Amino acid sequence: MSDLARPRPTPLKLGAYGLTALLLAAYALVLWWAAHPTVPGNYRAYYIDQTTTCMNQPVAGTYTLGTIVSFRPDGAEAARAMKPCGWEGPAGDGTHAVGTSSRVRFAYGEPATGPLTLSLEMIAVRKDGRPMPQTVRVIVNGTLVDTLHVTADAPQGFAVKLPAELVRAAAGRIDLLLDFPTAVRMGPTDPPTRWRSIKLLSAGLTPAQRG
Repeated sequence: MSDLARPRPTPLKLGAYGLTALLLAAYALVLWWAAHPTVPGNYRAYYIDQTTTCMNQPVAGTYTLGTIVSFRPDGAEAARAMKPCGWEGPAGDGTHAVGTSSRVRFAYGEPATGPLTLSLEMIAVRKDGRPMPQTVRVIVNGTLVDTLHVTADAPQGFAVKLPAELVRAAAGRIDLLLDFPTAVRMGPTDPPTRWRSIKLLSAGLTPAQRG
């Protein structure tokens, strides 16, 4: 068939072709945005990569250096501003960690140049009537400083020394991440965001003892 005999596309068909091409391009762009979203790191880790169960919230972290804050019901008001994510409660003997990590924020403002002691009091979660020993990785402002072992459902106290250089670099704000590699699924349908590990009874930062 010669070019003269071949039917030419009508303006309506040309418009339909153009609209289809435009829709396909828009769909491809949406797919690209879904795969490469420009979002904060915490959002990406929690919702997209699912590498954390702790979605960091913008809490003030108001804290007075040298005090020990109760995470039992009697200290609920003081502790509330120090819990960015990963906590439930308090109830009874402490505040439940939920998920595979939890955060505590200490924003004390006043300068601290010497080493500090991070004091933590915890108990291991119970399942089927018995305590489940837990490993707790202590990460301060992104630096792993210690690994603790909570072995009983009775209160256990831990003292973690924070070196002076880490304290100076913190400039009055310490973001504590407690990572729970041995967190327990309590029920068969519980998602990772509901796994249990420890209850936190108290936490605080005090000047480290010399010597």
